[in-house]
Amino acid sequence: MRWAVDFSPEVRDWYATLTPTGRAQVRRVVMLLEERGPTLAMPHSRQLGEGLRELRFTCEGMARRVTYVLEPARHAITLTTFREQRQNEKTEIARARRALAARRAAQANPNTARGNKS
Repeated sequence: MRWAVDFSPEVRDWYATLTPTGRAQVRRVVMLLEERGPTLAMPHSRQLGEGLRELRFTCEGMARRVTYVLEPARHAITLTTFREQRQNEKTEIARARRALAARRAAQANPNTARGNKS
């Protein structure tokens, strides 16, 4: 059974800027995630801890990362994307951890996430 991959607004916006070749490169790695889910490993995916993972691939000549989390019911949810560079990796992973924390907080209290403070 395949996994569904849902793009976050950030990843969706980035994907929309790509050339057709770039989109094809992203589709190839996303298809691997759909097929393999949690068994996708290096060099295509790496676990970052606390449920956070990253897709690792080259897109339009640059090393790219897309962070994601695996959810029940066979869903992979993307969080952030960034160009991989040694000097920015720690900062970008910290940003992805904040996005994951925000997602988990919204799931824990869906009324607050929608702006309903009942």
